[in-house]
Amino acid sequence: MGKLQVKFCIFLCWALTSMYSDAQREYFIQRKNLTWVDARNYCQACFKELVTLTPDNIQALARDITSDHWIGLRKNFNFKNNSIDNSTGNLTSTVASYTESYFTTHYINNSDSSSPIMNWTQWANGDPLAFQNWYPGWPLPKPSPKPPNKTVCCSCSCTCPARPTTPMTTNAEFTTPNTTTTQSGHNVTSWSDDPAETTEFTPDFTDQSVVTDESTTHATRTENMTTRRTTPYFTTSAPWTTAEMPLAAQCEKSPVQEPEEPEDEDDSNDENYIEDSCVAMLSFGPWIEKSCLEHLPFICYEDRFMGQVSVTNITFESANLTWLVAPGDISHYRVEVEGQKDNKTWEFNVTDLTCGLSNLTAGTSYSVQVFPVKCQRDLNPENATFYTIPKAVTNLTVSYVEKNSVCLSWEKPQGNVDFYRLTYETTLVKVTTETIKVERLIPGTPYNFTVVSGVNDASKWSYEAHVSAYTKPDKVYNLTVSGNTKESILVKWDQPVGNFTDILVVANYTNSTYVFVEIQPHLTVSLCDRSLFNTTVKSTQQNVTVTGLPPATHIFIYVTVRVNEDLVGETKIIDSFTTPGPISNLTLTTTSDSLTATWEPPVGSALNFTVELWLNQILVNKTSVSDKNIIFYNLKNAANYSVTVYAVSGQFTSTPVSAYKFTLPNPPIDPKVTSVSNDSITFAWDAPKNTLSPTYGVTLNSSFWGHSWSNTTDKTTFTFSGLTSGTTYNFSVYAIADGRESAPVHCAGVTDGLGSSKLEKLRFDTPGIKPETKR
Repeated sequence: MGKLQVKFCIFLCWALTSMYSDAQREYFIQRKNLTWVDARNYCQACFKELVTLTPDNIQALARDITSDHWIGLRKNFNFKNNSIDNSTGNLTSTVASYTESYFTTHYINNSDSSSPIMNWTQWANGDPLAFQNWYPGWPLPKPSPKPPNKTVCCSCSCTCPARPTTPMTTNAEFTTPNTTTTQSGHNVTSWSDDPAETTEFTPDFTDQSVVTDESTTHATRTENMTTRRTTPYFTTSAPWTTAEMPLAAQCEKSPVQEPEEPEDEDDSNDENYIEDSCVAMLSFGPWIEKSCLEHLPFICYEDRFMGQVSVTNITFESANLTWLVAPGDISHYRVEVEGQKDNKTWEFNVTDLTCGLSNLTAGTSYSVQVFPVKCQRDLNPENATFYTIPKAVTNLTVSYVEKNSVCLSWEKPQGNVDFYRLTYETTLVKVTTETIKVERLIPGTPYNFTVVSGVNDASKWSYEAHVSAYTKPDKVYNLTVSGNTKESILVKWDQPVGNFTDILVVANYTNSTYVFVEIQPHLTVSLCDRSLFNTTVKSTQQNVTVTGLPPATHIFIYVTVRVNEDLVGETKIIDSFTTPGPISNLTLTTTSDSLTATWEPPVGSALNFTVELWLNQILVNKTSVSDKNIIFYNLKNAANYSVTVYAVSGQFTSTPVSAYKFTLPNPPIDPKVTSVSNDSITFAWDAPKNTLSPTYGVTLNSSFWGHSWSNTTDKTTFTFSGLTSGTTYNFSVYAIADGRESAPVHCAGVTDGLGSSKLEKLRFDTPGIKPETKR
């Protein structure tokens, strides 16, 4: 039953090692020489405990020591060492007998149900002893006790008391089953008050089977460890008995030689055996027992402190720090604060677990380190990084607006800002400057813009700054005019894109001004010096008739899309003309080779005139003039010309007005007598130059006889008959056109008399001179 209990305890110790924490451990080699107890007290005060060795750390530690060092292992942590002689370090027999008696009573006889005292069971920190690395021959077993004093019997006839039976030895064996132990690796950091007494090192586990990640190094080691302890005790098969001898039978005593016992070969181990031993690691790794009172350097360890600083109540310029308490006897905490951009640093010592910061810069990153100080040594710092709240932007304004964009600007706030965040509708935009042009917006739409200051990790935001603006509305498309009359024009368009309230339609004279004046950055109104037509139409309407216009006028029509009557988009302009009325009072005057036409224009300000000159239904000339008269030169004389005049306004013409007039005729040329007889004369002449086909008037008279004849012809010859023979006649010919006569030309002819064939012809250049008659 006793063996089963012991084996169960060892198995429990092995199970506890599998539950060992993975906390990172730091190791500190101390060069000062202390007893094991003082070394442990020092480690507990300034670190955590004397070192616990594992397969993971022993090789690295052994590489950094050059002599024996105390480790956190002792034969029995419950040993009552108040009986130790400090001057010699030897254990008294009282302690030895106590230990032997306790072991025998509780392990062998199992007479007490309390927890037994068992050697080499755990490390100083309470971890089970799952790993051992003893130098060969260590630990030393306890020497067997000397047998009691021997009885010298006499030689006589009586029977001597029986000698005790041979001592019996019971071996208690404890076997730990094959186990696999995984322990965490440790980063080593060393600190010491005296640099000469502390070694800083980093264990190197490269020669072990190690799988490493960022936080933990694991090593797997399988061992079969068997611990044996031999404890002597004594028993007898029967009690001692002595036969009572009669007095007469008492024999005389005679000495018997005491038998010689062989010398014990392990007497040297008896001399080195230490009842309450402590363990030191040799410079190359194995362990040996030493007296706990020896002065040796030692190795401490400490679990790496992983604290955390909490930052609360952060404002523009202040914050509160709170941190976790560090293990051990902490004298104070040193707080270091450093600003990333304002170059401000703070360092101060506190004994509490909180402190406040002030006079910080808005929007600035600060790093905080809180160092727990133990034994004038900094533990691993508790860290935090935080941003103060940035301040809000100022003077957020709308610089200008377009139909698809809005330009915003603002002033940088006091302190630091890493970037700005612009929000509108569901869109977030990161901005690094103090201006931005927001694009891809919908025309004529209201937008609410929000700008906040931010820091790099987006953990802190300033108060919001707001501004609202409408985008400009779009313009109309495919603007056209049609149906022009003397006083109206029909205007049509296609709808603009986006949103708008209404459409403004304005008509003006050509020389009028229609402009939009921007009275605010995004507020525009229209001004007209003279408005012929001004109306607004609903957003659903796509045409309007512009009425009340003067005829024959160049009209400019402005179509503008509006939002809320004060924000306008791009104005589309189209020009056209109202149609003109006809001219009046067309008058023609002519000469023999020219024609002058005059007229009265119709009402209107944008007029031109087209004048056509026709002759015998053939267009001779077509001319555009802006005046109200025209002269045509180099015309044919005695020709009937027709003049047609149109009033023109833009591409529109009025109804035509026409008139006709003959040019004045020129006198005929070279009249002459071509043939005579006793009673007739034939005259001929040439037509005037550049004439068309005039009518001629001819006259013939005889002053002697008082005879006179006149006639008209469209030919250039004429014969007078029924004349008196032998008589001289005066002949005149002139051209006639539209009842108007040219200057006449003359000649004279003589009829034949009494068979005479003589012809006489007289030609006069001056009218009125009459020739004399020959007898």
